[in-house]
Amino acid sequence: MRRQPVQQRGAATVSAIVDACATLLNDYDYDDITTARIVELAGVPIGSFYQYFPDKRSVVHALALRGMEEYLGRVESLFTEGRLADDWRQAVQQVVGIYLRMLVELPGFGRVRFSDLLDGHRLDASVDQYELMAERLRDLFLGRFAVRGDAPVTLTFRMAAQTADAMFKLAERVEPDERPVVLRTADGVILRMLAGVFDPS
Repeated sequence: MRRQPVQQRGAATVSAIVDACATLLNDYDYDDITTARIVELAGVPIGSFYQYFPDKRSVVHALALRGMEEYLGRVESLFTEGRLADDWRQAVQQVVGIYLRMLVELPGFGRVRFSDLLDGHRLDASVDQYELMAERLRDLFLGRFAVRGDAPVTLTFRMAAQTADAMFKLAERVEPDERPVVLRTADGVILRMLAGVFDPS
């Protein structure tokens, strides 16, 4: 972003722009979205857009970061509000469940999520959103469950995060009757990876 809003009105403008971009991503490819379309749907002047964002790519990046923050916020609430399962496998499934629900609930989340690529367009080479998410999930799980395996912890969480995202994207592209198969397979792969961290060697 060119600058962060300091007043409530500016924050509302930024939110409207990002929301409009999320809605458009559900219906159009990245190349078909223009700043004119974004501001028209957001109901804000074009000058307000450029006051906060240099281009549409920066809006998509803001959307990706917002999605990551929302996801991690929901996961952190799971850990802090006493709703987390005592078994690490069940806890992983709860965390995955939050992710899958957000795919349905949040416009644009299924298109951007935490990837640094959207339809082949690099968003920000300096930020690895998978790494940021994996490290936060690692910290949350290590704060609750003991490491008893010998797998490299940080690398395993990064592999699990990227594998899960790839499998969930595949689940969206296959036939409806094939989707449960992909999701069950993803669940098994993620648990096998993390078993190297949390189960005895």
